[in-house]
Amino acid sequence: MAGISVMLECLTLLNTNEVTMLLKKMMISLLVLSATVLVGCATKNPPQGLEANVMQADMVFTNGKIYTVDASNSWAEAIAIKGDKIVYVGSNEGAAPYVGKSTQAVDLAGKLMLPGFVEGHFHTTTQGIILHGPDLQTDSMEDMLAKLKAYADENPELNFINGWGVRPNTYGPGEPTASMLDAVIPDRPVYLWQVDGHSAWVNTKAMEMAGLNKDTPDTVPGVSYFERDKEGNPTGYIVEVPAQVQIFKHFVTINDAYIREGMATWFPEYTKAGITAVHDFGWAGVDQDTAIGILKDFEQDGRLTIRVYGSFYWNDASIDPVPIAKKMRDENQTGLVQVSALKINMDGDDDKYSTLLVDGYADDPKASPPPVIPFDVINDAAVRADKEKLNLICHCFGDMAVRKFLDAVELAKNSNPEWKRRAVASHAILVHPDDYPRFKALDATYDTTGQWMALDPYTGVITPQRIGEDRMQRLFPIKAILEAGGNVSLGSDFPAASYVADFRPLNAITQAVTRQMLGEPDMSILGGEQMRLTVAQAIRANTYGAAYGIGKEQLLGSLETGKLADLIVLDQNLFEIDPHEIYKAKVLLTIMDGKVRYRDGI
Repeated sequence: MAGISVMLECLTLLNTNEVTMLLKKMMISLLVLSATVLVGCATKNPPQGLEANVMQADMVFTNGKIYTVDASNSWAEAIAIKGDKIVYVGSNEGAAPYVGKSTQAVDLAGKLMLPGFVEGHFHTTTQGIILHGPDLQTDSMEDMLAKLKAYADENPELNFINGWGVRPNTYGPGEPTASMLDAVIPDRPVYLWQVDGHSAWVNTKAMEMAGLNKDTPDTVPGVSYFERDKEGNPTGYIVEVPAQVQIFKHFVTINDAYIREGMATWFPEYTKAGITAVHDFGWAGVDQDTAIGILKDFEQDGRLTIRVYGSFYWNDASIDPVPIAKKMRDENQTGLVQVSALKINMDGDDDKYSTLLVDGYADDPKASPPPVIPFDVINDAAVRADKEKLNLICHCFGDMAVRKFLDAVELAKNSNPEWKRRAVASHAILVHPDDYPRFKALDATYDTTGQWMALDPYTGVITPQRIGEDRMQRLFPIKAILEAGGNVSLGSDFPAASYVADFRPLNAITQAVTRQMLGEPDMSILGGEQMRLTVAQAIRANTYGAAYGIGKEQLLGSLETGKLADLIVLDQNLFEIDPHEIYKAKVLLTIMDGKVRYRDGI
């Protein structure tokens, strides 16, 4: 009150105009102060004294160990959800005002909560094409052929035998032949997808019915082709997607119904694994509008339980991808299915000598594979796509492919005005050390697959033959790129793989942390202990890091007020158990878009 008295005494010394002007200034100051306070209340967790003004949440979780994956890697006890948004993250006491009569209150009893897993490299429709017939993932040719024959015998009505998951180590080194399949199924066409999705294996009957013979030209010479014997006859081994699809379409109509059938059962499995969003690296082998239409239909009928951020998959130099990708982007910017990127297919895999390597192949120095798309064509498209604000992502397996992709990103960055572009180099089993710092410099993301980070029968046998022991020591350099300041991401590439087709993020995190196969703690560590990620680093790579690569880190990837309500609860604290046991943890609850998508025991 003393302050008010002094102010009044001062006012008596001023004339009327001066008083008026002073009062106006005081009112403006009070209005600015009031606005500032209101903005602060709207953007921060309300103090406990404002219980009456706090919204009633739909769900409130308390007594948890909530690892937020925010910029400070902070922990919290409680979280509140309203609609599809997180409205509070903090202490139990701070969450209390959000609990109303209709709020679902959940006591986590000390369980670990994380952001929903974001997959940095995924294929949501490819399983609709590939995952038909028996799963043939095994390390024994004898077992694989026995599984195939048993399936054929159990389904005598099938005129076409389709299978998937064939591992190259079962027949490597070298390629399989049609005669191997003829020995078990000679009278019906057989078409088997290799586990990487980039090769196929057919029997003689399939080649006859598809008209594949000595006179059949290669689909994309030197890139996508039919393996041949010395006389030029196809052997039954088919390399890369264009040639694979050319033969496959003789037996299967890749239409809406066929793809839906192959996709329908998988979404519940992804949700059960804690996946809430994926970066889709291309709907290969299917019309793009058909793929998007199927996904949006699944969204409408409630079967789509993940967010899908898609791309146009470009692997044909004769096609200008920019107008196609732009149209897809412009037409798909709302809902759970969105498009924002152009995916460039730069090279193939090392087992087929189609990977682009800076220092060539250790076991065949003369091998000099061309890129899937010529470098000058890639550079031109990259600049034009970037100008349209399309993100650039890439299948670049070898270190030369990574370098050429980063060159294209740098060219685009230097050619166009600055914007929040997000480039992603995926797979990148090898990156030349000179290129590690470029990820930070270009704000590019290094994405790779945790499930591949071990000396499994492919990586431990075939890859050393191709690149030699020295380069094996820096295989999958995710730790080195992270330490160089780059953003890193984990993505399974499901259903494709080098050895095991597996979409479960907890498996990826386990192997990224241990650099050993699941359940094999005594095996040699891929690249040594210095290549291992910490648990926190691996979790971030499979949440915020992947969201950043998509360009959606403001909405996804961490548990913060205002972000989308995508979160999971686990039965074990990954930070407190043996890292080799992480993959055994169970997801108890998955919430996506504020809705419970999977629940088991909580």
